[in-house]
Amino acid sequence: MDTEKKVFQKRGVDYPIIDGTRTLPGKYYHSREIYDEEVEKIFYKFWMFACRAEELPQVGDFKLIQVEDESLILVRDKSNNINAHFNVCRHRGTQLCTEASGSYKSKNIQCPYHAWTYDLDGKLISAPMMQEGHGFQKDQCNLHKANVHVWEGFVFINLDTDPIPFEEQMEALIGKFSNWKMDQLKIAHHIRYELKCNWKLILQNYQECYHCPGVHPLLTELTPVQSAQHDSSKGAVIGGFMDLTKERGSMTMNGEAAAPPVCDVSGEDLQRIYYYSVFPNLLLTPHPDFVLFHHITPLGPGKITNDCYWLFRPEIINDPNAQAGIKSAVDFWDLTNRQDWQVCEQMQIGTKSKRFTRGYYSGREDILHQLDMEVLKALGHEEES
Repeated sequence: MDTEKKVFQKRGVDYPIIDGTRTLPGKYYHSREIYDEEVEKIFYKFWMFACRAEELPQVGDFKLIQVEDESLILVRDKSNNINAHFNVCRHRGTQLCTEASGSYKSKNIQCPYHAWTYDLDGKLISAPMMQEGHGFQKDQCNLHKANVHVWEGFVFINLDTDPIPFEEQMEALIGKFSNWKMDQLKIAHHIRYELKCNWKLILQNYQECYHCPGVHPLLTELTPVQSAQHDSSKGAVIGGFMDLTKERGSMTMNGEAAAPPVCDVSGEDLQRIYYYSVFPNLLLTPHPDFVLFHHITPLGPGKITNDCYWLFRPEIINDPNAQAGIKSAVDFWDLTNRQDWQVCEQMQIGTKSKRFTRGYYSGREDILHQLDMEVLKALGHEEES
């Protein structure tokens, strides 16, 4: 056991896992009570991915983000900062905005009910026919804000009133992929998938390739299962990489690179695909030539949307001769995604059976057990024996 523990510590895992370590009980994928607890203790407390900064390019541009019962308006203000306002008028609670995205041409946010008007930074600037007095103070009626942090072009939000520092939750991510210069990349393609499974099953599926030989024959040709290594298992940021079989290749339909290397990517990174779970709702996959990411939005215990994006350098997106490479990358991952979604939905159905209590992890699934521990830690639950 001591030898085995040393091996796992070398790989970044600070505890051993052997064949037969138990999974979470089935109720963690189906219980409404547990899901509601996850919303309160994870989705309302943790830093979460919201959108790409490029989706709000101009002053006044906005996008609505739904986090269970909370709606937030992400908007770029006159100082070029991105704010996240709770979508609630301070007058009588009317929802301020119902459009999924757009632009405030007037550079103000106005309630459709009684025309209370706010600046883009959330300051109340007009409350018709209201007079200040002991019962109404204008400067006390600014929009409620969520916390915002922009990392490498990814906009994160935190709904907690006293959030953990972003750098603390995301410690293992800071500086990890600086050579990709992801803030300079742009969205080349987007696909939204609607899935009938629990959000945790998608994170678990993403972080193991034990299933790859049977589910992903093409992927297995491009990245050997035995090459998988975990180089981070610290808290909310968990991940590792797999090696490419083809020199200077990539994850495309023919295994060829979809584009030249991204920005400053060099050395060993030219032969690796990284898979990082940014708990609880972002899956980040930097390739040598592009970046893939998934934005997971839970819609209950057994339903999610999964928005999948492909990021490339702007000059590649605008090059007519590069479109075949982009399409090859999109087609490969769309095929792979759909293969994954099928087994995840089958797992959602199977774990509902009264005959399923807890499953058994293999020694290749240590990172899944780490994800389970993150969930239990956040909920304050003990691991069942």
